[in-house]
Amino acid sequence: MRNCILQTASKTFFSLLIILFVFFWKDILYSSSLGEERGQENQIKKAKIFQDIYPVISESDLYCSFFVLEDERLELKIIGAEKENERLLLTDFDIVYINKGRRDGLEKGQIFLIIEVGAKIRNFGILAFKRGRARILTLEERMASAKIEKSCGQIMIGCFLMPFEEKEGLLGEDLGYNVPPEESEGLKGNIIYLQRDSEQIGSGDWALIDLGAEDGLLIGQQLIIYRKIKEGVHLQIIGNLIVIDIQRKTSTVKILSCNDALRIGDRIQIRN
Repeated sequence: MRNCILQTASKTFFSLLIILFVFFWKDILYSSSLGEERGQENQIKKAKIFQDIYPVISESDLYCSFFVLEDERLELKIIGAEKENERLLLTDFDIVYINKGRRDGLEKGQIFLIIEVGAKIRNFGILAFKRGRARILTLEERMASAKIEKSCGQIMIGCFLMPFEEKEGLLGEDLGYNVPPEESEGLKGNIIYLQRDSEQIGSGDWALIDLGAEDGLLIGQQLIIYRKIKEGVHLQIIGNLIVIDIQRKTSTVKILSCNDALRIGDRIQIRN
């Protein structure tokens, strides 16, 4: 009888242990699953954040775009190259010869922005294309050699050089163009030139506007693009742009987003 009681108690004890083990194991699995779900939710949230925030101004925007040369005279010029008999266009690591030297204040190691001069932009100045950068290698009294370190377009003999300024890109968010279809009371301007001298451009392309430092614009500022269909009718809001380079009277901009192709004459206004 005593053995029977002991056996029964023992079975009951082991049954309780099994029940407790199953209960706690389910709790552990549930907690682990919940943790994984929360981890996935956090990853999704982070992914969304990183998707919204991206380089709105890139290295290419800073050093491969264009601007209006308003006043400055360019005197430093590429007059030859080591491989000029082999090809017309120059590229990374090519050695070029410059028309100035030690007596003109050049120093070994100096970096210069390579500029191709284009057409005149109305009354604003001369269009200047950023084609890359070059570093001074050797110096003579009246001449120097330089190595092309970064090219981003056609570099040829005859291109000019101007002092290189290190600039920082910008991480940010496209503020979009979901705004009321009406003109603001603030600053307004126009698109005066389109990348590649095109008839129309879209998102990611560059343009020039007739607003600049004298108007209080800042690099990184985002502006609304709109079009007047006719008087007395709501404006057509077209897109959003960001300022990537500023001169006194003009600025270079990049189109961040748009719902229609942009044209010369489209209007610009500051965000309210």
